Parts: sequence; C-alpha cells; structure tokens
Amino acid sequence: MKRVAVVAVTAVVTAFVAGGGQAQAAAPEDPVTAVQKQFAPGRGVRVSEANRITVSGIKGVFLTRTSGVIGFGKSAAVDYDLTSKTTLTDEQKAALGLGEDYEPATLRAVKVGRATYVKGFEWGNMPEGKHWVRFSGSSAWNNDGQRGDQRVDVLNPAILKLVISKSTFARAGEYRGTLSGKQLYKEKYGNSEVGKISFRLFVDRDRLPVRLITEYTLRTEVPKNGKLVKATEHDIVDTRYSGWGAKVAIAAPPAGEVVDFDDLKWPSVDDNPISALIDAGR
Repeated sequence: MKRVAVVAVTAVVTAFVAGGGQAQAAAPEDPVTAVQKQFAPGRGVRVSEANRITVSGIKGVFLTRTSGVIGFGKSAAVDYDLTSKTTLTDEQKAALGLGEDYEPATLRAVKVGRATYVKGFEWGNMPEGKHWVRFSGSSAWNNDGQRGDQRVDVLNPAILKLVISKSTFARAGEYRGTLSGKQLYKEKYGNSEVGKISFRLFVDRDRLPVRLITEYTLRTEVPKNGKLVKATEHDIVDTRYSGWGAKVAIAAPPAGEVVDFDDLKWPSVDDNPISALIDAGR
C-alpha cells in the first residue's frame, strides 16, 4: 500500500511540474494578444491625455489636454471622438504675436471611416452655417496616424509588438525603452520628423495598456515678428486608457454643418495670421 501511495503522489507532482492536467496555472497573455481580444464593433476604450510642450526661445510650458473615446472594429481601433484644449500663458501669447485676449479654440476631432471631422480648426472665416471641416481624400488630419498628441499607437498590434520588442527594461506591468520615428512610421509614412522616442508603457493584470508616457524632441517652426523661425520642440505625452470594452457609439456630425477642407479658401493674415504664415512657409 505504501508503494502504491508513493507512486500516486509522484505521478501528481510530475504532472504539476510538466504542466499536465489542471495543476499548472495558465501563463498570462502577452499585451498584443490581450489588445486584439478587445476588438469588436461597438466597443472601445476611454482616453485621457496630457501633453507638456516646451519650445526653444519661448518661456513656459504649453499644455494640451485631450479626452474622449476610441472605437474598435473587428480587428483594429478604427474611429475616435477626441476633444483637445491648449493653455497658453500671457508670455507665450506675446512670443507668438497673439493678443492677451486670444484663447485657443477647443478642438474636437471625430473620425468615422476614412473621414475625420474637426471642429475648432483655426484656419480662417468659415462659410455660413459650417462648423466642421472634413479631411478626406487628398487632405489629411494627423497624417502620421496618431490620435491626439500621442505618436505611439499601442492600440495598433504591430506597433505594440514593436514597443515591446524595443523594451530594454521590463518588469511586472511595465516596459521601458527607446525607438525611432523611422522605425515607427517607415511602413506607411516614410521618415518622421521625430528622432528618438523614449517610452514607458504600463499594463494592468489583464495585460491591457493603462498608461503610456512618451518623450521626444523635434525641429519645428514658430511665428515671430511676422516670420517663421526655426525652433526645437520637446514633448512629454502622458496617455491613460480606461474602460476597456466599454460601449462606444461614434457618429459623423450633421452633413449641413460640414465643409470639405479642399473647398476652404486659403487664410489671409486678417482671417488668421498664424495659419496664413504657416501656410506661406510650406
């Protein structure tokens, strides 16, 4: 009897170590698989984001906050409804040649299918009754593929896989590393103006992204004394994801309130000095 008992115990221990039966705990999913399992029409995730920007030659921090929802399709994140607001100090307004009373418009961007509708787009005088600008076809909005100010799209399985592969530090729930704009955008957009991008990605116990912090520097141009001057921009973008699997309904704005970007006239200095100056410099 003792021999039978020893054999039985040995068999159970062997099965547990080898992974037989139900004795072995299931290995946690990787983040890419966890995100892919969330994709379903009518579902999505909530987003809250803060982008802190410093620009050479201009004192203070430009702060842009973005919030809203991102909607899923069968195999990808497809649509979104995001609202952004930028805060400027009086010193920053003066450096950009803006009056003290100037306040950046609240920007709302709604992507449905291949078109993106933007309200608060400071371009110039809008046609009567039109409040939204539609970008599609030959025009593009955020043509690097990002939503809000976050350039690293961890809701894209291919990019999330790239982020994990470039991690040089990983522990339970966190990945850290560096990637380049070229690596990030090479498949669809060619070289990006962004060089190195450092990242910290946090995932929850279900291996779903809950926070992504990226930091990068890029060359840009800012208006000064009626001209565009070269400057260096430094961004720290902190994006938080919550409510995975929430019901999401995203719809295009009323057709009567929409004008195509390609149908807008080019802005004049009187309409919008910043837009006119930036366009003239392209």
